[in-house]
Amino acid sequence: MKFPANYQIPAHWHPAVERVTVLSGGVNMGVGDKLDMQKTMALSPGSMMILQPNINHFVWTKEETIVQLNGNGPWAVTYVNPADDPRKK
Repeated sequence: MKFPANYQIPAHWHPAVERVTVLSGGVNMGVGDKLDMQKTMALSPGSMMILQPNINHFVWTKEETIVQLNGNGPWAVTYVNPADDPRKK
């Protein structure tokens, strides 16, 4: 996936394990029910994070970033706050 600079993904969860590998740029990931830029871990190229199913997490970028996502299906994205779901806008 390619994210532009200053991109945010609000708190959400997945029903299966998610593996995120940063290929370029940098991504900031945090765990919780609401996007909080102060409560994130910066991941640089080559970094990997593995999230267990049903863990609320969020993401933001400072610069253009490319990540590789791996997981097993069935796959879904469920936003903690349904109003944050871009598919409903």
